[in-house]
Amino acid sequence: MRNQSRNLLSLPVATAALLLICGSHLQAQSAGGGSVQAPVSATKALATNPNPIPPQGPYLSNMPLATQDQFTKAEQQAAKSVPAGAPGVSSGKGTASALEQPAAFGTSTAPYTTVRVAVTVLGNSSTAANTPVTSYPYRPTGKLYFKIGTQTFICTASLIKKGVLVTAAHCVFNFGKGNSGFYNSFVWCPANTSSSGGVYGCYNAGPQRITTTYFNGTDVCTQTGVVCNDDIATLLVAPKSGVYAGNVVGWYNYSWNGYSYKASSFLGNVTTVEVTQLGYPGAFDSGYQMERTEAVGWYFTSGNLKNTQIGSAQTGGSSGGPWLANFGTVPSVDTTRASLGSQTAQTIIGVTSYGSTTLGFNRQGSSFFGQNSQYPAADYGGYGAGNIGLLVHDTCTANPTYC
Repeated sequence: MRNQSRNLLSLPVATAALLLICGSHLQAQSAGGGSVQAPVSATKALATNPNPIPPQGPYLSNMPLATQDQFTKAEQQAAKSVPAGAPGVSSGKGTASALEQPAAFGTSTAPYTTVRVAVTVLGNSSTAANTPVTSYPYRPTGKLYFKIGTQTFICTASLIKKGVLVTAAHCVFNFGKGNSGFYNSFVWCPANTSSSGGVYGCYNAGPQRITTTYFNGTDVCTQTGVVCNDDIATLLVAPKSGVYAGNVVGWYNYSWNGYSYKASSFLGNVTTVEVTQLGYPGAFDSGYQMERTEAVGWYFTSGNLKNTQIGSAQTGGSSGGPWLANFGTVPSVDTTRASLGSQTAQTIIGVTSYGSTTLGFNRQGSSFFGQNSQYPAADYGGYGAGNIGLLVHDTCTANPTYC
């Protein structure tokens, strides 16, 4: 297996920034600048087969793994960490749009998700293995296959525009390696259920886009490429017969600056968020079935680092999978007797970035979507704030037909 913890001493020296280390957390970095899109030739995105099938195994994972003490330090920082900047959410135009509004929190600030046990849009199968995974809101999430050299690796990715996936940067690029770091041969299978994909088939994907901080290795991280600010990437999905994947399976909103996060007096005034994590971890069901984790996430900062963590049993292969707030189908509510609460749009608030080196510790983390020291703008051309706003802005500006 490729996943392993990475030594902080191997961090590339950034000539444009001063790296101040307090404990194991980087305290200062230069502004990030922009983003970098892989050359189409490097990704081998334009495959001759418009209807690709998943590559043959064995499949590997390159999920970064953090030591247990890194998670312990995050717990200690959580009580003192509050997101800055105005929270926001994209205006979705897929099947979800703004109609998906289960609860996030009420006046007590205790986090929860209350939803109808049903899907929003019925898929085209009634078998136990394919329902509800082929229905909305599950089906915009899929299994991502890609190549590092001659070996096949797996991650998870989900649609945030009709032709744009969001995933983890480590699923598409080797941290800090510049022009030589791009991975290739991406195949994405929405609602994957078997070794042959799923009922919606598979799509060629690429090129990918990452932040310049991840590209040149100057991202704020606790270890080289592990527990970072900007482990986020976008990936184009090629249409089939002129039809984009999002027009078939729908897509999600995305959000920034702690949308649906709340400091909870019920939980010691830690800033929390109720998270639904979707992914294709290789250790569960041979990596072919989508897995769902419901957990209370906690936000923490350490110097310039901003992350969210949850308890989760998911493993390598879940990398890049969406962390959704308010996941589910909105119920019909008698407002004279009940209230759904505040900040209730269904939205991606992060993606799985790293796990633990300790088997059974069962914790994972995500880069925080929003403003940070490297991407401080409150808005990037109407696409949102911080790292996620910059990435979606640059992706859609360069490839407007995919958005």
